Amino acid sequence: MELSIFNVNHGFTEAVVRGLRSGFLGPEDYRRLATADTLEDMRSALEETDYGTFLQDEPSPLLVSTISKKCYEKLADEFRYVKAQAVEPLSTFLDFMSREKMIDNVCMIIQGLLNGKAPVELQEKVHPLGVFDGMKVIMSESFDAQNGFDDIYRIFLVDTPIGPYFEEYLKTADREKDEGPRAGIETSQVGGILTKQDLELMRAALKKAWLEDFNSFVEAQGGTTSEVMGHMLKMEADFRVLLVTLNALNTDLSTESKIHERSALYPEFGYLFPEGTRELRKAVNETMVRASLEPYAKYLQLFDQVKQFYEAESEGNSKSIAGFQSIEDLVYAENVHAYEMAFEQQYHFGIFYAWVKLKEQEIRNIRWIANMVILGTKEHIDDTVVPIFQPRM
Repeated sequence: MELSIFNVNHGFTEAVVRGLRSGFLGPEDYRRLATADTLEDMRSALEETDYGTFLQDEPSPLLVSTISKKCYEKLADEFRYVKAQAVEPLSTFLDFMSREKMIDNVCMIIQGLLNGKAPVELQEKVHPLGVFDGMKVIMSESFDAQNGFDDIYRIFLVDTPIGPYFEEYLKTADREKDEGPRAGIETSQVGGILTKQDLELMRAALKKAWLEDFNSFVEAQGGTTSEVMGHMLKMEADFRVLLVTLNALNTDLSTESKIHERSALYPEFGYLFPEGTRELRKAVNETMVRASLEPYAKYLQLFDQVKQFYEAESEGNSKSIAGFQSIEDLVYAENVHAYEMAFEQQYHFGIFYAWVKLKEQEIRNIRWIANMVILGTKEHIDDTVVPIFQPRM
């Protein structure tokens, strides 16, 4: 059935993304970037790639943040072009991809408001893939941030696709420890609730809700999309469980009184679910984490690779940490392999997700190289750069 129907509706958009694959930086491009002595040299090196002259209108001296921002804008332009060619259910799938960045943008703006910053001052930090209509109102010079969270609640939490995630979070957050979620939230209550919350925990809770919703949509599609994209989302869910657990070590979230807050951030699907997550919920130190991961050889290997990092961190030895990679670095490298493999199959939506995620990794690579050039530590460039679509020997 996929062979006969998929190309009728989605063949062109898939072909466009497969064509965009040729635009990823190759080994020679990374070599030229690594030999740059200044950001101006990097500008020249990038002009010889698929990025072209996207930095030609930027004045000198060039900043790392400018390079990163323009890279994301180029990705957003390509994403919007692909989305303009899409029909259902692919267009809804692409909407789900945008929601992740919407959550980042909304949390960033709320953080700014709590710190007394007007939204327009945060314009430079907005992720272009997560822009939606209501943001144009909030980012305008005329927007009055003194009205509290009333307008924020109406625009962010009611008029956006991520509104249901926020509403559910607010209901859960506005309760005593032993109560169930509240039936509803008054607009006047929103400011008080958000002021009391840890925004990083809020971001993690919203990402969990988004991920579970996305997974339900993908499973409903069936076929190769469910197989390939479902695998990537399960890996994403597992890595979120590992990141939450490991980053909570040596913090309040590993204490008895707070461990339920950490457990609430675990997605309820994935290869670790339910047995692995059940054991990790009880883990309060790295020994317990390792014991929980023993049935999962792949994740146990990842954990062992960064074990020294977390041991050095718990001892407060920052000099030792520099020699080891964090779990985030290893997760990025592991994900790249999964995203590359998505291109090896046809007739599925996972290729769109993989393409965006690989481009984001490429931008992280460029930003890392730029930072190393600025700091004069180019010998560390290879420490974190994750090559994409390396030539096969």
